[in-house]
Amino acid sequence: MPKVRVLVHLGPMKTGTSAFAAHLSRRAAAGTLPAHVVYPTGDLWFPAQGGIVKHHDLVEVAPEKITIRGEGRRTTDATPETIRDRFALITQRARDRGEDTLVVFVCELADQRATPELGKVLSEYFDSVDFAIVAREQVSAVRSLLGQQIRMWNRTKVVSLESQDFVRQHYRRGSYDYARLWQKWTVSNSDYRVHFVPYRNGEGTDDLSQDIFSAVGFGDFPHSPDLLGGERIHSSFSTNRMADLARIKRWSNAMSAIPGALLLGKWLFDLTLGRAHSQIAQNRGGHFTTWKLSPSEQEFIRSAYRESNEAFKRHLGATAEEPRWRAWFDSTLGTST
Repeated sequence: MPKVRVLVHLGPMKTGTSAFAAHLSRRAAAGTLPAHVVYPTGDLWFPAQGGIVKHHDLVEVAPEKITIRGEGRRTTDATPETIRDRFALITQRARDRGEDTLVVFVCELADQRATPELGKVLSEYFDSVDFAIVAREQVSAVRSLLGQQIRMWNRTKVVSLESQDFVRQHYRRGSYDYARLWQKWTVSNSDYRVHFVPYRNGEGTDDLSQDIFSAVGFGDFPHSPDLLGGERIHSSFSTNRMADLARIKRWSNAMSAIPGALLLGKWLFDLTLGRAHSQIAQNRGGHFTTWKLSPSEQEFIRSAYRESNEAFKRHLGATAEEPRWRAWFDSTLGTST
């Protein structure tokens, strides 16, 4: 009987998951994925918002307890029973292809919001289970996450480009704490294998995607011409446009009790967002100064995560001496060993 393997990209956020998912979603919709690769969309999964399908509902079959005050559970119509029904359907469709098949999920929330019990559930349906956790050095990860949340109107609590409080909040949650993720996911069991993959700054999404496939021993990532130059889903804005967006959100929050203030704020925000995208389009291919964290903010982040990164390096053992990991630790710890 043909074997059906599953690869789950657990995250974290801001590790190329959107571009990875966008590429696979497009090819699944166009019917151009290799015959041995299944990316669950359409009736194989739950309705997506937009053209990018991700599989965050996986969290619901093995949810982590909420430990952060004020943090809420995701709102979804998917239940553990309906998700299991999808697993059974995916497996049957994969076996019908008559050859060994790889099913790929992207669930960037799962690094923290799911438990290793997810592996046990998946192993009931799939012949082998591989989890990938992509480690992005924290300075660029935090900058990217903060920038994205400033650009989102519905993230009304994120209204400042000053990063230290943002860093403290996410550090308490365990965001980008790879030593903690190692201890959580690397457990002795036969349900799954877990693979940590270093995020290479400056490389295209196709390179990172190939790194993930190579790490789990799944051969070539299904490239296509539209991905060969890399791909960006969340663009970087200029310092002035980012400051404008943050200022509008702060003003709107402060004036929210005044009738119509939030509607006016949303209109100004959308107008500024459109101008920011136009600025990028006008400067594409040329010089464009994007918003960055200050040197002191970068050092604050490195200091906050230094102890965790040192522990993570010890966990990796000899693997930490491989060239890509050496470059990663040079960046995060500031020393070469």
